Amino acid sequence: MISNNMEVKKLSINIASQSKYLCTEKTKLKEIMKEEGFIFKDSSIKKDEYFVDVNGKFLSNDTYIRIRSSNDKKINVLFKGVIESISSLDIAANDKINIDVSEYESTVSLLADLGYYKYISLNILTETYVKKEKEYYYNINIDTIEDVGEFVSYDIYTEDGTEEKTKEIYSNFEKKISKCLIEKIEENYIEYASKIIYNNKLKGDYLKKVLVELEKIFNNIDEEDLEKTIKSKFNILNLELIEKLEQKGIEVNIVYSNTNSELVEKIKKVLNKIGYNPNFINIKEIKEIAVRETLILENQKKISFSEVGINIANHYQK
Repeated sequence: MISNNMEVKKLSINIASQSKYLCTEKTKLKEIMKEEGFIFKDSSIKKDEYFVDVNGKFLSNDTYIRIRSSNDKKINVLFKGVIESISSLDIAANDKINIDVSEYESTVSLLADLGYYKYISLNILTETYVKKEKEYYYNINIDTIEDVGEFVSYDIYTEDGTEEKTKEIYSNFEKKISKCLIEKIEENYIEYASKIIYNNKLKGDYLKKVLVELEKIFNNIDEEDLEKTIKSKFNILNLELIEKLEQKGIEVNIVYSNTNSELVEKIKKVLNKIGYNPNFINIKEIKEIAVRETLILENQKKISFSEVGINIANHYQK
């Protein structure tokens, strides 16, 4: 039994947009926000790198590992996805760990050993704007993703209002800013951004060749492990992936330096055994103009071979 003198604490109410919205008129949105009394709170910069199983179903089961680097130098590693399926029941996980900046390279190397390679990188600037009106707190977040677009999400929070009144205020607020929000984004950022990058950069005639740096694939591998490594399903130089690229009319070349000529000959022999003969190019033979014309890799947006390859393979299988 509750005493008459005992205070019963009210539950807080928070209503948030369930989706993000594409914003093509950021200036107009900011004008509306200013008229409505919003003030700038803070901003943050982060880089999200998504890694997927190179031989898995890519995004069809929404499983990935995300490494997030923020402007405060913290690095966060997130695993999201299904870890086991039993009949119709999926056992999912959404676990995070924090690592030191110095552990980044070893973490990426470990992911490669497990068969996870970079699928897409997103550079995101997030701006947060706030407003307080009576007992209601408003938040608007604007995410600017490099080469992808600008996206808006928002919410209202209160500890004193009723749920019915909060919903009414939220609905009125949503109508005011919806003039600038032309499209609801049903997918998450990784899916939406990969579609934009694929359509804008990887589809059609833009990309003709992909150059793969030998050192990044077969670094510090013993000779006896070479054949095993090349045949491994976890290796990014995966024959199935290469075939899909070639079906799209994209030529794959392996780039090496003179210091690795002996390793090149060993690799060629092993590849011959399994019936694959890619082009090997000495890095000295690559002129600057050729690099500009043939890959997005270095001179455009530093998209890695795995980002190009897996992205195309993922869209190709759809």
